[in-house]
Amino acid sequence: MAALVRFYLDAGVTETIGEEPVNRFHLAAQQPAQAANAPARPTPAAKPTHQNPAAPAIPVPSLAEGVRKAQEIVSSCANIDALRDALEKFEHCSLKKLASHTVFAEGSPGAKLMIIDRQPSSDEDRSGSPFSGAAGQLLNKMLAAIGLERHDVYLASAIPWRPPGGRAPTEEERALCLPFVLRHIELANPACIMACGEAAGYLLDQKAGINRLRGKWNDLQIGAVHARMLPIFHPAFLIDQPVSKKLAWADLLSLKAELEQER
Repeated sequence: MAALVRFYLDAGVTETIGEEPVNRFHLAAQQPAQAANAPARPTPAAKPTHQNPAAPAIPVPSLAEGVRKAQEIVSSCANIDALRDALEKFEHCSLKKLASHTVFAEGSPGAKLMIIDRQPSSDEDRSGSPFSGAAGQLLNKMLAAIGLERHDVYLASAIPWRPPGGRAPTEEERALCLPFVLRHIELANPACIMACGEAAGYLLDQKAGINRLRGKWNDLQIGAVHARMLPIFHPAFLIDQPVSKKLAWADLLSLKAELEQER
C-alpha cells in the first residue's frame, strides 16, 4: 500500500475522488427517463435570497515578489543553520507542497570542496539527503579515487524539493530557489565547487548543457566569497552512460590538482 501511494505521489496525484470510475455518459442517458417518470411536484414559493458577501480573494504573489522575498530572507541569515530553518519555512515555491523532505545539505560546512547536486531524485526525496541511493554510492567511489571521503566534503542541493514525477524544475521554481543556494555557497565559503549535471548551468546562469560546460573551470563570485567551480557529469548520468566515465575521471584529476594548490 505504501508503494502504491508513493507511485501516485510521484505521478502528481494530489486528490482522491472515488474507488471506481464514473461513466458520465451512462448517467446522462438515464436522466431524461427519470425526469419523465417522476411525479409532478408543486413549485414552492420563491424565497428571498440573502447572499453572503464574497470572501476577499487572497492575492497570489508575483514571481518578482517571491524572488524579492527570498532575497530578503536569505540576507538576514547569518549562518547555515538559520538558512536551513528559513528554507523550511519558505512557502512561495509550490514544489515544497508535494515533496516528502527538504533536501538541504550533508557533511562539513567548512570543507574546501562543496559538491552541489541538481534537483532531488526519489531516493533523495525519501532520505532528505543529497546524493542518496545508487548515485550517492558512485559519488563515494569517485571521491575515493582522488583520496577523499564523503565526510571530507560538503554536499548540498541546488533545488531543495523534488518536482512531481521527477520532471525538470520550471524557470519560476528555479528563480525562487536560486537566492537560497547562492547564500548557501556564501556561508559555506568553499575554495572549490563541483557542480553536478544541471546544477552547473543553473549556478552559472547559462542555457548550455553539461556536455559543453563540463571540465571547464569557472570563477564564481558571490558577495565577498570567491570560489572556483568545476562542472562535471552527474553520477546518475554516469550510471546510465558508463562510456562517459573516462571524461569524468579527467575532471576528477583536474579537481584533485586544484585542491592540492589550495593547501
